[in-house]
Amino acid sequence: MAKRVLEMTGRELSKCLAKDFKAAVLSSEGRTIAAEIVVTAPPLIDGVSNVELAASFGADVILLNMVDVFNPRIEGVPEKYYTSFSMLSEFLGRFVGHNLEPVDPGLLPAGRTLSEESVKASIELGSKLLVVTGNPGLGVTWSRISKGVELARKIAGDRVLVFGGKMHSGGLRTEEMYDLRLIEEVLARGADGIVIPAPYTVPWSLPENVSSVAKLAYRYDAVLMCTIGTSQEGAQRSVIRKIGLTSKACGCDIHHIGDSGYGMRVALPENILELSLAVRGVRHTYRRIAMSYLR
Repeated sequence: MAKRVLEMTGRELSKCLAKDFKAAVLSSEGRTIAAEIVVTAPPLIDGVSNVELAASFGADVILLNMVDVFNPRIEGVPEKYYTSFSMLSEFLGRFVGHNLEPVDPGLLPAGRTLSEESVKASIELGSKLLVVTGNPGLGVTWSRISKGVELARKIAGDRVLVFGGKMHSGGLRTEEMYDLRLIEEVLARGADGIVIPAPYTVPWSLPENVSSVAKLAYRYDAVLMCTIGTSQEGAQRSVIRKIGLTSKACGCDIHHIGDSGYGMRVALPENILELSLAVRGVRHTYRRIAMSYLR
């Protein structure tokens, strides 16, 4: 049986291969935490970067948002540690991935836009997780996501985990968020994981809808990542706790918390901690935040 994320040291997380990490997540039974960070935003706390802050409050996975893979830069991190994602993983002692967005050329910087070139650049940087998704207002459809997953899978092979999905509607009202037909197309095109809004985070994010996606992901042996991407990462701790527990009951494998706390940069650190405490308790949470990087 694969070693669980719960039992992995920071050093093991930073060096874990993509395929091994997927097995480690699935064997952890809904107790993996991912924190998303806007890399272009200044640090919330002076003297420490937002990625370090998220790692120190319980995140196992650091997901980089708005990173330009042709010109990587992460505010607050010394340059020698963000010139490659492999170096950043070692710096943080965490598993690191990032978003790429399947939008038309020219809408975003090329290094944020999903393309053959940006996927290849991601691999060269040492990314182990590509999330094909869209930021607010860009109108990314499930069809664009499924085609993007297929492209990323073709180029990356098994060197990188490829997830695809939505954290919110992206401004669209033309397709259902939890349409199983559209979601299955993403899985059928080779996604290792499916991304959907967590219960109570978007309209119609009822537990039964999330559970139906979880059952579909299970059939494909895929990871389900339930996201808090609607600025509720800045809500009361009781809200975070309810979302986390409900997500876990619905079949969530990775609990994602977004980047918008006081502003678009990082969640309230105490809410990252609260999410971890809710789904895995003090034993596993305190081990993650206290463990020496030298182990």
